[in-house]
Amino acid sequence: MQIGGRTDTAAHFGRREIPSLSVERLADPDVQTQITEHFDEAADYIEVLRRLWDSWEDDAEIRDVATGRFVDRGKLHYIDFKSRWFSVRGPSITPRPPQGQPPVAALGHATVPYRLIARSADIGFVTPRDRQNAAAIVAEIRAEQALAGRADETVHVFGDLVVFLDDSAAGAQRRRERLDELAGGAYFSDAQIFAGTAADLADLLLNWREAGLAGFRLRPAALPHDLAQITDALVPELQRRGAFRTRYEPGTLRGRLGLSRPASRYTAAGRSTA
Repeated sequence: MQIGGRTDTAAHFGRREIPSLSVERLADPDVQTQITEHFDEAADYIEVLRRLWDSWEDDAEIRDVATGRFVDRGKLHYIDFKSRWFSVRGPSITPRPPQGQPPVAALGHATVPYRLIARSADIGFVTPRDRQNAAAIVAEIRAEQALAGRADETVHVFGDLVVFLDDSAAGAQRRRERLDELAGGAYFSDAQIFAGTAADLADLLLNWREAGLAGFRLRPAALPHDLAQITDALVPELQRRGAFRTRYEPGTLRGRLGLSRPASRYTAAGRSTA
């Protein structure tokens, strides 16, 4: 699939041919049908991964050198997943991850990918234009989450921003204009572009957070300058406002994101049967 000059990797893996899609045709019903099918396939792919991660119970590994037993086969489970796109019996060829299931993240710009975030992901990255738009996106994802029966599950929605940061707003804007000059055209992105100071950006982030966003993914416009500005200027500014942690506790990424460690569905099913 090709959208906006980017080519899908499906052809590189010997999979089916996927027709090219252009941004100009996104509103066509046929194109929307294709896009919906692609995201439905992505949802099935995520479900297969989650079931494979669960296919080993947490204590399935024995690693008994004396008896030569590595695994308790009674604690490995077939997932027997079948759909339009996948047929996977399982179990996984590797033990269950330490986090149970690694966090699943997806980027979304419209209703169809928002639906994928709501029904399949732990984290959704979105690209709001302003606070009002951020609130509308979060509301749409929460509604889709409820329809998917996941209303009680934690699904974080993070806002993406491209940032030009400097000691003054004028300096940040000059850097953006300089980049336009070097590129021979206006810099653009799928995400909103911010040019200003760390304090200005902190104001924006805290304002948008009130719209329901759980956090943000900042994209430095130019390296290393903007990355250094994020770590050396923005983070201390947010810490002064009590809006950013001052240290990380030991643990997993799931734990730091406030996501509970899921139990293997097959362990729970086995105990229920017993």
